[in-house]
Amino acid sequence: SGLGGLAVPLVTSVSTSLAARKGLLIRNRTNFEGARNLNAVVFDKTGTLTKGEFGITDIILEQNFEENNVITLAASLEAQSGHPIAKGIVQEAKERGLRIKDPDAFTSLTGKGLEGQIEGIEVKLVSPGYMKEHKIYYPQDKYAQISAQGKTVVFVLIDNQLAGMLGLADKIRETSLPAIRKLKEMGIQSIMLTGDNKQVAN
Repeated sequence: SGLGGLAVPLVTSVSTSLAARKGLLIRNRTNFEGARNLNAVVFDKTGTLTKGEFGITDIILEQNFEENNVITLAASLEAQSGHPIAKGIVQEAKERGLRIKDPDAFTSLTGKGLEGQIEGIEVKLVSPGYMKEHKIYYPQDKYAQISAQGKTVVFVLIDNQLAGMLGLADKIRETSLPAIRKLKEMGIQSIMLTGDNKQVAN
């Protein structure tokens, strides 16, 4: 029984050092030991299952608005934010060689987007929720089409008028599918946690 009492800490110790070599830091050995009884894992989506790197895939403009001008204003506002979607819009402007301007004023609309003034022009970058809440017109069919492809849609308002919609997609990590497949084989259910809309999540 003395040897039996020694075996468990030894196994835990060896497992901990093996995990460390794989880049896993075990802070609580009791929880680590209990992990073999796990039946579900909750994954954060952006930056975990996905790369958290967004790129613009669709630009749908309203009449009288010019593409580079809309991207310049959108990127100038988004340059103030560290959000992955913001980085995708800024990256698009840089790839087009557009000059990003400093806003004269800048406000975050909590959970709804951003607003600011750029060279006297009022610019807002907002979510579908903001558009519905303020009853602002947008082409529903085109929005539904982009959204159904699992893309995030950002609305650009210039002087409170819809200038266009930007569709952005997040890249899925190559390692996500094999990891989830492996967990499934082990009888562990994978759950995804996201603040994105249902279509994006699906």
